[in-house]
Amino acid sequence: MRSVDFQQLLEEKRSIIDGRIDDILSSGFEQNEASELVKYTFKTGGKRLRPIMVLLCSEAVGGDGKSSLNAAAAVEFVHAASLIFDDLIDKDRLRRGAPTLNVAFNDDRAISSGLFLASKGVQVLSEYKDPKIMRMISLALVDLSKGEMLEVISDIAIDIEHYLNIADLKTGSLFGASAGIGGLVGGGSRDEIDALYKYGRAVGVAFQIRDDMMDIRGQSESSNKERANLVLAHYLGETSRWDRVAEIWNQKGHGASTEALRQKALAFAKSASEEYVQKARSELSTLRNGSGKEALVHLAEFAFERES
Repeated sequence: MRSVDFQQLLEEKRSIIDGRIDDILSSGFEQNEASELVKYTFKTGGKRLRPIMVLLCSEAVGGDGKSSLNAAAAVEFVHAASLIFDDLIDKDRLRRGAPTLNVAFNDDRAISSGLFLASKGVQVLSEYKDPKIMRMISLALVDLSKGEMLEVISDIAIDIEHYLNIADLKTGSLFGASAGIGGLVGGGSRDEIDALYKYGRAVGVAFQIRDDMMDIRGQSESSNKERANLVLAHYLGETSRWDRVAEIWNQKGHGASTEALRQKALAFAKSASEEYVQKARSELSTLRNGSGKEALVHLAEFAFERES
């Protein structure tokens, strides 16, 4: 599969998922304002990697996209809820170039929307009547929440091991659940589902590390410079930790030694992300070769190579 073909595949899957999300959220509300509130987060765009992973993993084990489409929408509801709470915690004002939900409306409406979307995601998954799916999403929600909590209470200058634990909990958890749920809906074997779950978890950490690199390079909109970041963790490990925090954000000091350490930290993060991509690829050895497996390889590489 060529890169251009994979990009086209992403766009096709994204369009299908967005249509299903809109259908699900277009009914069940007595007031139009409530419907528009919960739809707002999806109107600002998004890569939809987690729901795309659901579809691709289902197809990779012989399932069809139609049966996994509701599951794909459900995991995106959970992800959207996590973004809403992230923005509230970080006090971010922009996401994907548009005002965050709490800015466009207010904090109360944002909180109620986030609670609804998380609950709706669980409800939609419950309709598959598969206890394995419910255990998987439950574990993801617990891990995601635990990762968020650890990030909030942790010192910005945490060490690399602590950082990777948070990244796995906060980001890897839902990626892992997305892949595992896709395998379950697609009728995969126990070994295939286990491999897909581990694949997704590794892709999630690689994705988070790439986010960190973009934060440091100024390629993201995040205004929160107080959260854990792998580049920063490595940088501080090479220096005296606290006296260099401002420097890596270019708030003071532009010496050659500072820039050299900054580039070294970025190179370390790139290498770490590549390692997680390779780990993800190795987990796919359980799957039979074919276009579905090839698409998952491309998806893992995209998580590392993306520029936004």
